[in-house]
Amino acid sequence: MNQKTEKFHQGVELISSLMQELLSPIPHVYANFIALQQSFAKGKDIEQIYAEELPHLKEQTPELVRAFSLYNMLLNVVEELYGRERESEHILLSTMKELEQDGFDRRDILKVLGQIQFYPVFTAHPTESRRRTFLESHHDFSQYIAEILNNKESIEAKRAYERLLYRLAILWRTHLVRDEKIQVLFELDNLLYIIESSLLLSALKVCKQASTLLDAPLEQSPIKLGSWIGGDRDGNPNVNNHIMLEVMKIQHQAIIKQYIERIDRLSRELSHAGDLCSPKKELLESIQKEIHHLPPAIHTLHQNEPFRAKLRLMRQKVENRLIYVNHSSGVDFIYHHSRELIADIDLLIDSLDSTSTTFLKEFRNLVLLGGFHLFEMDFREHRDVLGAALEEIFSLLGFVHGGFFHLPKEKKIQILHKALEAEPINLNSLSGRISKTSEEITESFLRIAWAKDRISENIMESFIVSMTQDATDMLGVLWFAKQSGLWVEKQKSRISITPLLETIDDLQRAEEIMRDLHQSHFYKQYLIDHRHRQEIMIGYSDSSKDGGIFSSNYSLNQTITQLISLEQELGVKFKLFHGRGGSTSRGGGRLQDALFASPKGSVSGLLKTTEQGEVIASKYLNRQNAEFHFATTLATLLKCSVNDCYIANTKSIQKLQQDLMQQVHEVSRREYRQLVYESDGFIEYFKKATPIYFIQQLNIGSRPSKRKDTLCVEDLRAIPWVFAWTQNRAIIPAWYGVGSGIEGAFFGQEDCLQECYQEVPYFRVIINNVAHALLKVDLQITALYHIFVENKVIQECIFTKIQQEYNRTLHWVKMARNEQELLNNDKALRESILLRAPSLNATNLFQVELIRQFYASSYDDQKKRLIKEINSTIVGIAQGMRNTG
Repeated sequence: MNQKTEKFHQGVELISSLMQELLSPIPHVYANFIALQQSFAKGKDIEQIYAEELPHLKEQTPELVRAFSLYNMLLNVVEELYGRERESEHILLSTMKELEQDGFDRRDILKVLGQIQFYPVFTAHPTESRRRTFLESHHDFSQYIAEILNNKESIEAKRAYERLLYRLAILWRTHLVRDEKIQVLFELDNLLYIIESSLLLSALKVCKQASTLLDAPLEQSPIKLGSWIGGDRDGNPNVNNHIMLEVMKIQHQAIIKQYIERIDRLSRELSHAGDLCSPKKELLESIQKEIHHLPPAIHTLHQNEPFRAKLRLMRQKVENRLIYVNHSSGVDFIYHHSRELIADIDLLIDSLDSTSTTFLKEFRNLVLLGGFHLFEMDFREHRDVLGAALEEIFSLLGFVHGGFFHLPKEKKIQILHKALEAEPINLNSLSGRISKTSEEITESFLRIAWAKDRISENIMESFIVSMTQDATDMLGVLWFAKQSGLWVEKQKSRISITPLLETIDDLQRAEEIMRDLHQSHFYKQYLIDHRHRQEIMIGYSDSSKDGGIFSSNYSLNQTITQLISLEQELGVKFKLFHGRGGSTSRGGGRLQDALFASPKGSVSGLLKTTEQGEVIASKYLNRQNAEFHFATTLATLLKCSVNDCYIANTKSIQKLQQDLMQQVHEVSRREYRQLVYESDGFIEYFKKATPIYFIQQLNIGSRPSKRKDTLCVEDLRAIPWVFAWTQNRAIIPAWYGVGSGIEGAFFGQEDCLQECYQEVPYFRVIINNVAHALLKVDLQITALYHIFVENKVIQECIFTKIQQEYNRTLHWVKMARNEQELLNNDKALRESILLRAPSLNATNLFQVELIRQFYASSYDDQKKRLIKEINSTIVGIAQGMRNTG
């Protein structure tokens, strides 16, 4: 047993002790907490536990649900600390050595290292089910548990234990779920907490490692931060222009605050006297040029302290930005661009010995990372909303007489070209002449232009069109960009017009869309002005909901391969933006495995990907985890990019294997759609056999769970779709159809299946992710929810299909991985999942019973109380499953 495994088991023992002490004032609750865990651990029949043990626990339900939720929370902390190897300090160096051993020249490796960039985009997707109170506790628990296990029997360990127990006691009396609906600014506040408590420091540590290996100051940050909070409008009425601008200003204020704190620290530390050091001429000249901006008393105070004098000037210029952004009055003594601040930091570094520059270099890296914007915000809106605004405006301007949105594609392109040929109009002139919704769209372009002028050019770049179907969706955005000055023809492009391809049909149209755009001389000019770069966002969530997990991943791989082939022909570099979620069915899984399995040429030194909901906390809330994640991702990017740049050809997938993959795709998609879209009564089954009704009431995000006020699979967002199936433990979005697909392609060819698993990288990643999901499935738990399905014929028909496909998928996945039991080849992961099962199963049983009571109740007050308790079970199960949607 290695040290990490030993510490993990010690952590589990510590949790047991903590729960015993926490529940000691209510021994009957603790006794039942242990008894239920033991019943499940011993393999007692789930229906028997539900029928025999749960009726006696009715009065203790709220306490037991809280106990199991806290237990799972603590288990997550221990796993994050000790479940896997988390040493990150030498990962980049080790990767460089591996590449050198593989025959790559060190100079080539360093060249690529200076160019790679990991670009996580933090979204406001409602999959983080915990309140900020619990996030903060989670962060602190990591420190306390590490202190206890690393310094046993010490005074520090005892104090940490006391603090841990104190925080647990407070959480014991705290509701797991908010009473109020979360607002957009609360979402930003949660993200800023993670940024300030761990993420920035972790990112800077990894930036320092990269700079050390390059043996030079960084020219660009290897990490770039993005956000959808305040910019993601698709189906979210709570995001508008006012909120967008408020979020931009708060981001600006947050990073300026960071800079002021660092300047103040440096001012205290860099007390060098001018006659005892050798400040460069350039530094002294810059001070002399600006010194009149300081009050005479301060000038006199720092007359022989050049570094403090310079830092006082820098502080004033940084602080003046807050006035510049928030007030209309002009301020002349400011930094207009973060490059100017970096130039001043470099003046200080150049005048000091290397020993005295450590903190200045960290400050420099922070400015490279955060600029004056902190996060580069993306704007996202649905094509229907943008199209409706264009139709209204074009009718008003005389380009069309109604019905623009539903015209044939060729006719729409013709009209858009005519509109783009015309002189730009003043968008403000449309105010009061078009609908409020369309006014909001036109104003958003003007607000973005203002923010880029006033806050930072980098405050927003990507303008994402959800559900892009053809080239006209992009040309419409180009027209708005031209009117607002965000695109000045043959001069500059200030936004990246980004299609979001979400369904499998849309993914398959990617090449057609790009070719159509290439035929537009306006769009070709935009691409020239945008340095021949085209960002394309590919969605893992809706494509999976559309055709099942295998078909989604296969289609994504094919689309990326086609786009790479198209690059040279069109003279455009496609920049891929991966819209991944936390769960397997939404593109989750190990990011490093996915990168290694990507088609050659698809990485090219950049990885832009969404980080959503509970994934943000699990990766970045703990500083050690954040550092590990940044380091491993950059190391993987380095390895993939070096191979892409300096190896002409890699081993290609054989024609037979390609044909087999296509066959798996076709059969699995057909099987999945037959269940989800073609089975009679499927929606009725989904509504009753999952807790979707209660999920839609949860206060865990500002965004509604549906784009439209209907309950059909097409209109339901992917997150609540996955969330609901995760809660009832069927998790069908993560595996359904895969067994039929493999059986259809490989029946009687088991050796060929294992060969494909070894030789087709993306196939191996899909199978591994499915194996992970299958171990979490428990159809006995799923069956308990059938008491809520009134039509027993529908229930039996749907569930029989699910059972049969589960058994089929289980068989073929184990066959592909050549193992007798799921995840036998990954003992640590298997142990982690199985360890959670008893507490997870108990929480599911309470959820079923509380839902039964809810449907049986006739009293509003009782229903309100039961909803609150059901919501607590939802959070508890999400904790145990380690994801929601």
